[in-house]
Amino acid sequence: MMKKKNLDLEARFWSGSEVHSGVKLLEIFFQFNDPVTAREMLNKIMISAVKKKPVLPQDATAVFHFYLELRSFVRACFLISWKRNKWASNASSGNGSLIITGNLSDEEYRDPVRVLRKAFKAYRRKEYEAFLSSAVYFSLSDSGCEEERKMVGPYIHLVKMLDAAYVIVKRAVKE
Repeated sequence: MMKKKNLDLEARFWSGSEVHSGVKLLEIFFQFNDPVTAREMLNKIMISAVKKKPVLPQDATAVFHFYLELRSFVRACFLISWKRNKWASNASSGNGSLIITGNLSDEEYRDPVRVLRKAFKAYRRKEYEAFLSSAVYFSLSDSGCEEERKMVGPYIHLVKMLDAAYVIVKRAVKE
């Protein structure tokens, strides 16, 4: 008989608690980071990784902390992508603010789990984790990433995942 494997979300370090639910972890993630700040930090990491200009030394701890949060975020999104979609809505994004909808189309706003499924169809969870490790490594060093085109795909999906996850959290809180 096979044992059911549980994916460790690894949230102990940054959230201060053991979390086993993907949605609960997303709630905690967005308590620490609003969507706009999370996108800005991810943009800052990407720009620093591609250019040969490291982030400021005083920002290095914030970058590392954000890396740990994002790694747990990706794992939580992976878990949610396999669940039955109970966060779908018939509402259009015209009802939501730009902060909530972000980069999502109307269809993606109505069905945010589809964004997660599409992201994990394009790249495996471990590929997102490798992308995050590489982006943070190169953003903290002065060497710069030579193969930036390999980083663009996971980056775009991760930005959309941030927006979709925020919609999921908002809908989960309403329930």
